Amino acid sequence: MSWRVIARTDAGLAAEPRSTRLLLGLPAATILVAAYLYPVLGTDPITTARFTGFVDGWLTTVIPLVGVLLGHNAIVSERQSGALLLSLSLPHSRDDLVLGKVLSRVGLLSGAILAAMTIGAGLVVYPFGSLAIGRFIGFAAAIIVFGAIWTNLGIAASLSTGTKQRAAVFSLGLVVLFVMAWNGIAGALRFGLNRTGIIDGTLPTPVQFVFDHDPGTVFQRVTVGFFDPSTGLDGPWYLGKWIALAVFLLWLVVPLALSYSRFTSSDLA
Repeated sequence: MSWRVIARTDAGLAAEPRSTRLLLGLPAATILVAAYLYPVLGTDPITTARFTGFVDGWLTTVIPLVGVLLGHNAIVSERQSGALLLSLSLPHSRDDLVLGKVLSRVGLLSGAILAAMTIGAGLVVYPFGSLAIGRFIGFAAAIIVFGAIWTNLGIAASLSTGTKQRAAVFSLGLVVLFVMAWNGIAGALRFGLNRTGIIDGTLPTPVQFVFDHDPGTVFQRVTVGFFDPSTGLDGPWYLGKWIALAVFLLWLVVPLALSYSRFTSSDLA
């Protein structure tokens, strides 16, 4: 199973630099700081279920940056140096290469998240909080999937470009677009269409659907819909939790699959 060899080797090499360890420490520190502050700043009852609504907004900013930085050079660095052709001349296929890299990079981020969530649960529960084990495990799984989405987006950039600089610009551009600019673009579009009289107050449903289903928004909607008992989802059917979950899983698979299909037919020389 050569993908296992690739995953094991890549995980060791990727985790070796100090910069990677600092990068992985960022979401872990975010979770631990939030878990420490939640019993002080949160409202009663203090539970791990309600903690999900306290920390999810923090993670929608931190995890995208960490994920793309972790994944953006997974393939392109070897492609640019020529090591990729050497690797593929060994008994490794392109399938093995991509699968191994994905499991390696996603595994590193998932391990950091799981460790932080385990310790964070203790900080929330001790001494007066309570543990809602099912919801907490589900929320931890949602964070891991969210991290995998952004790591896969970074790897997709690595698969689609020929230089590390282009991969970095493309993957960081996705963070800027979806984390920083997305809501502003929606607001500007709504304002412009209102001023021209094309719409009256709200965007058309298909357009609103697109703007309401970026990765961070669907992650928060999944969190609210499935794991946070302190609030609920309002709005039309397309803002429901099951639609959010479906789109969430599509974000996990589709961008990487599209980039992989291009990679399999590209000339690596």
